[in-house]
Amino acid sequence: MLLAYLGLAACLLFSSKLQEYEPLIWTLSSGIIFTTLGCEWVYAIHEEYGYLALRNICFQVLSLILLLTYVKDESDLLLYAWTTVAGSAGANLINFLRLRKYCTWSFTWHFSWQKHLLPILVLFANSLVNLLYVRADVAQLGVMTSGDYYVGLYSVASKVTALLKQLLGAVIVVTVPRLACLYGQKGREFFQKLARQEKAALLAISIASVVNVSLNFLLIPAFKEAGAALATLLADLVTCLACYFLAKKSARLLPSGKKLASSLLGCLYVYLVCQAALAKGLGPGSTVFWAALWAIPGYFVILYLLGNRFLLEFKCGS
Repeated sequence: MLLAYLGLAACLLFSSKLQEYEPLIWTLSSGIIFTTLGCEWVYAIHEEYGYLALRNICFQVLSLILLLTYVKDESDLLLYAWTTVAGSAGANLINFLRLRKYCTWSFTWHFSWQKHLLPILVLFANSLVNLLYVRADVAQLGVMTSGDYYVGLYSVASKVTALLKQLLGAVIVVTVPRLACLYGQKGREFFQKLARQEKAALLAISIASVVNVSLNFLLIPAFKEAGAALATLLADLVTCLACYFLAKKSARLLPSGKKLASSLLGCLYVYLVCQAALAKGLGPGSTVFWAALWAIPGYFVILYLLGNRFLLEFKCGS
């Protein structure tokens, strides 16, 4: 945490472009200390996912109420940043107060860093490369284009994909305590076999990050936010192919023709519905509302009618 704040201070000191946003950056970066205090990994280890979900919902609702109450126009940008931080800060403070349920805490300089350093570095590198993969396009777009207009367009458009990538990142958090459990049940050899897979995932995401950053340099100057989107799409394709070739020895990964056809037809339907909603010339809110109203249930109806096995299994499980 201290190294992160020192690095941020150095960036603000030597970058005139960032100094313009210094109050905003320090406000948003206050979340770093709350994330450290929150120790969410403790609750992930004990699989308190119900508590984590309820906590997140409550504080996100509180953040939304503050946002709608106090943020009125563009002059309230700093206030908007504080309402954004409030959600995560409150949630992590609750985490910190509940830590004594599982452990006592204090500062110590006596720990077995030789034993834990390498596994921690693998997980840290995975998180770091994943962050680079998700955020590099926004940063490069801001540096390589004039003004914040294109950054704003791209940031709004990429919210959904960013959310999905964060969801996939959460899956990695879930696997860590499961790996520890498997270590106890099936022995060190089985654990080590699964933990090489962690390095394979790191390799795949590292390759995709390099592709993403390189393509951004080529495409952003010519196509602005559309170039960044295309670079991300191609990098996602590289991730998919890399993971497939790294994991095909361990599992059958290719879906059946029926599942693939139902998914593609469902995606085509969603695309056509969105285009029809755009053609009506409604406002942004109305366009999103009507598109979602028709696209979401229609997509699942198509999967059901075409007998998509994943949807049917989910239905039975529910």
